[in-house]
Amino acid sequence: MPSTRTLIITISSIVVIVLGVTYWFISDLDSSIGNEKVSSESSSDKSEPIDPDRYIDDGEPLISEDGIPSENKFQEYIHGMTHQKVVAKQKWVIHPITDERIDSMLAVLEKIEGTPDEYEHFAFYLETLNEWDKENFQNAVEVHNHIWRLNGGTIGKAKRLMTNEEEQKYIDKHH
Repeated sequence: MPSTRTLIITISSIVVIVLGVTYWFISDLDSSIGNEKVSSESSSDKSEPIDPDRYIDDGEPLISEDGIPSENKFQEYIHGMTHQKVVAKQKWVIHPITDERIDSMLAVLEKIEGTPDEYEHFAFYLETLNEWDKENFQNAVEVHNHIWRLNGGTIGKAKRLMTNEEEQKYIDKHH
């Protein structure tokens, strides 16, 4: 049977290792989340001005040379727009909802409908944006969480729609 001293040293070593691994994991997670979080300051640090209707937060063009964004970029844009309407623990991408933005995204869908470039989730995007075009955002929680699930979301699931007051505070803070 091991001595008490050996037992204490072994348990202490295990605790130190577990704490170290936990610290490393949390630090790595925080840094990856930090790299994804968006703020208005991040786009102003770039050498070229960012046109919010043409670019998304990672600085890549929303619209490719052929005028069509990748489905991932299109989806990311809709997801960022939902953040203006939903309560979620964390929000990493922010895109204001505007009539012009909705119209331009509907125009992209119209352009690719029935072509080889048509998105896998085309019907979902079309239904979402058609409702938003009618100023009906009741689907924002479902839209957010559907995209969140498609991307393997683990943090930041939308809980409910914001109240008008919550949304105004959000807009005042982020736009």
